[in-house]
Amino acid sequence: MKILNYGILFILLCCSTLAKAQYTLFSKVGTISFDKTMYMKNIVNKQFIAKADGNSRTQFEQMLPNIPENVVLKKTLKFNGNETLFQPVAGQELDMKAKQLIMMFALDFDAQTLSNLATKDYKRFNDMMGDKIIIQDSVKKIQWRITDEYRDIAGYTCRRANGFTSDSTYVIGFYANEIPVSGGPESISGLPGMILGLVVPSQHVSYFATQVELSNTIVMDKKVFENKKTKTMSRKQMIDQFTSTISQWLNKDTVKYIMQLATL
Repeated sequence: MKILNYGILFILLCCSTLAKAQYTLFSKVGTISFDKTMYMKNIVNKQFIAKADGNSRTQFEQMLPNIPENVVLKKTLKFNGNETLFQPVAGQELDMKAKQLIMMFALDFDAQTLSNLATKDYKRFNDMMGDKIIIQDSVKKIQWRITDEYRDIAGYTCRRANGFTSDSTYVIGFYANEIPVSGGPESISGLPGMILGLVVPSQHVSYFATQVELSNTIVMDKKVFENKKTKTMSRKQMIDQFTSTISQWLNKDTVKYIMQLATL
């Protein structure tokens, strides 16, 4: 009888372990913590100084020695099946000088991105220098080419893929097959697993997961998208409107860079 009881207990433990392993490998619900790193000296040097006219170039060059090499912002990506919500971490501490630089160069807009990976619908809330808007459009189409390069990110073995967005921006994505959700940071998606690492060389920015928490259920705070007073426009309408405004102070190439950041 004891042998029979031990046998039943062993079978139950094996089933429990198997169920846990399947949950760990194939969960489609959870939260991912990301570090968004902006390489500030490279941004100012290559996107502002190199493209500025005489007067502006001198001002930017004088600022360069006091600009940090990089600034790291904390972000989270919540996912529940085909729906993802990418947003900044509330209350994160950031050096005042870094905050001023981000605002001055329009490098981050406290954006929140809500994507439906099944319908390809996409909403992005931006605070563009005090002007709050919602972009309502489709997720970006990306032509991906999967490689044989791998990298460990937040405890997951991720495979590299190189891609080009519809506006010809080159991106590098590292995705985890163990999380079978075709999402990622901002509006970058379309790989056969969750993107845990994203590099955008031309924008001098990267996103890497620091922690993955899988769960049974998750709550997504979408109230910023439900405010009827917030102006809604397409991606093109937003680019046209703000390009016209910002072009009064910056040259065409630098404005294009800022708009690509705002619509990533």
